[in-house]
Amino acid sequence: MRIVVIGSGTAGSNFALFARKLDRKAEIIVIGKEKTMQYSPCALPFVLSGKIPKLENIIVFPNDFYEKQKIQMMLETEAKEIDRERKVVVTDKGEVPYDKLIIATGSKAFVPPIKGVESEGVFTLKTLEDVKKIQAYIEKRNPKKAIIIGAGLIGLEGAVAFRELGMEVVVVLRDHLLPRMLDKDTASIVQSHLEEKGIEFKFGVAVSEILGNPVTAVKVGEEKIEADLVLIATGVRANVELAQRAGLEVNRGIVVDEYLRTSDPDIYAIGDCAEVFDAVTGKRTLSQLGTTAVRMAKVAAENVFGKNVKFRPVFNTAITELFDLEIGTFGITEERAKKEGVDVVVGKFKGSTRPEYYPGGKPITVKLIFRREDRKLVGAQIVGGERVWGRIMALSFAAQKGATVEDIAYGETAYAPPISPTIDPITVAAEMALRKFK
Repeated sequence: MRIVVIGSGTAGSNFALFARKLDRKAEIIVIGKEKTMQYSPCALPFVLSGKIPKLENIIVFPNDFYEKQKIQMMLETEAKEIDRERKVVVTDKGEVPYDKLIIATGSKAFVPPIKGVESEGVFTLKTLEDVKKIQAYIEKRNPKKAIIIGAGLIGLEGAVAFRELGMEVVVVLRDHLLPRMLDKDTASIVQSHLEEKGIEFKFGVAVSEILGNPVTAVKVGEEKIEADLVLIATGVRANVELAQRAGLEVNRGIVVDEYLRTSDPDIYAIGDCAEVFDAVTGKRTLSQLGTTAVRMAKVAAENVFGKNVKFRPVFNTAITELFDLEIGTFGITEERAKKEGVDVVVGKFKGSTRPEYYPGGKPITVKLIFRREDRKLVGAQIVGGERVWGRIMALSFAAQKGATVEDIAYGETAYAPPISPTIDPITVAAEMALRKFK
């Protein structure tokens, strides 16, 4: 079998490795625009801040590792067209025939049409090249004040990185922080923490113009704010143009079935470019998380070789750390539930990560969201000083198995004074919700 993968990022690279494990003889070819195979885009802000000392450190495997796996790489190569009748990918370096095709074209940073957006000193943060450009600009210009447009994960992680480099930082946003992950009440905890660290926020306004070349200021509403670096972090868009030109079914992303097949049974789509199903609403959604990309790669590899493995709907479990504050979420938010018409019951508790008598405990807030009709856990938000990761992972697995409010409220937890209270904060939050049900 001849398998061609378009895209050398997280989804495409992992697919190639999973496929090779399943079949030692299949011909596997990866077509990618960049010079390297898989690296971690989520690590880019931490390279900027210096927590990760070298950009090369975030490359998962060197190119020769894939060569040893007998994976043929066509890097610095652009796929131009997919000829489905002839089963050929047309690239800028010739034609590549396929038996099965995997589209893993990922996503690109969305840049809104702001006047002056092409000026020197305006950046996105999506690729290795983006980081190289920002680092070169910082070395050349020594910027003192950064404006961040957008307050999603990349925007806030970028804001923290610039603050840790000693810059003044202003984040411009329309609503509240991390709107896809948090409700306003939990987002306010994050906001207060970042403000304590010196990051300023401008709410309910938009950047109308970027002034100067190189950048000297931005217009935010009617206000002019001095700045010598601008980071645009207004989200990403799925790269669907290639699939669209090939006549595949496309919405916001490439439409796939539960086996990750597109409207052409010999073509699969995985990663940021593919639309999957939301575990709570049942609607199509773009997950666009690294963990989702790896799971999709694994499932698609199984299915290319006839295993018929279903890709499960996504809860979008995510976590980050901003300075010394951990944030973990999954599932639906309370605000989104109202918009989607999902009737939910919420339990919320603010406590400590350790018993009161044990020193060093840090504040932690747990918000659990249960669907009223079946009492199932459909969302969680945890913000705290430590040990958020384990709690959000446990809750996410519970939700994936259909756990109810009783399951969480009466579930078995672990306790040791240096690590966790006798009654865990997630248990108390579930008890708060259970009272509302009763």
